[in-house]
Amino acid sequence: MSEHHFNTAGLKPWGGLQPPPAGSAPDVRILGVPMDRGSFYRPGAAKAPAELRKLSAIFAPVSEQAELFDTVTVQDDGDLTLVDGDMGANVDAVAAEIEKTPAGTLPIVLGGDHTTASPTLIAQQRRLNGRMSILYIDAHPDLNDSSRHSRWSNGCALRRGLELGQIDPRKVTLLGCRDYDWEEVQFIRKMGVTLVPAATAHRWTGSQLADEIGSRIGSDALHISLDIDSLDPSMLGGLDVDEVAPPLDLGYVTSLAALKFIFEFIGMVKLGTTA
Repeated sequence: MSEHHFNTAGLKPWGGLQPPPAGSAPDVRILGVPMDRGSFYRPGAAKAPAELRKLSAIFAPVSEQAELFDTVTVQDDGDLTLVDGDMGANVDAVAAEIEKTPAGTLPIVLGGDHTTASPTLIAQQRRLNGRMSILYIDAHPDLNDSSRHSRWSNGCALRRGLELGQIDPRKVTLLGCRDYDWEEVQFIRKMGVTLVPAATAHRWTGSQLADEIGSRIGSDALHISLDIDSLDPSMLGGLDVDEVAPPLDLGYVTSLAALKFIFEFIGMVKLGTTA
């Protein structure tokens, strides 16, 4: 959707959260990666970063716990310029740009298709000196070596990130999965990935899920990768949000769900629950 039916007159992106004072590092750095060549079925996610920025103006910096976080500083560095080709042709440059995020600043990366997660995880592994665990929220594990005759489809996003970032698969928790290729199941079992399928997650309380994840991350920072398709039927270190496709988003339902997740994440900076 290209036209907005929300009145954003007088409102600023990201709930009006301000950039940091000159010479200071922001609490949060936002980057867009407008790539959708990894989505073979229904492209459109390349339009998401621009759409999310515009719609972010209708949100207020108040969490679901009624906590005000209007002092959190946000620096939006816009969208990265990508070269022609899939994420394989862009992965090094995208990872290098994300890696420039200052220490102590939380990166929020707006995809794009879920291949955006690959350079994000590579950069985060470097920024955090290997002390990173991953919560991968997705209907699919994205652990194929090749999918749709490509090693850079969204079905390979996590696999490429782990390989190129030299990340221990045992530091990954998959949450909300419900659709697998058998190759992915074999990888999960062989490599020690933690799998919490959608049906299991549905039965757990929030505290059970937090305990399950917390027992595995120890002193690591936790990076969250969110594929918005995990929402279809049903201590932090960074965030990437992917697979929002505005041309397919009737009534902005998907975009608004993604922004709700992003704003709650930003609110955690104020509450001191992010690393």
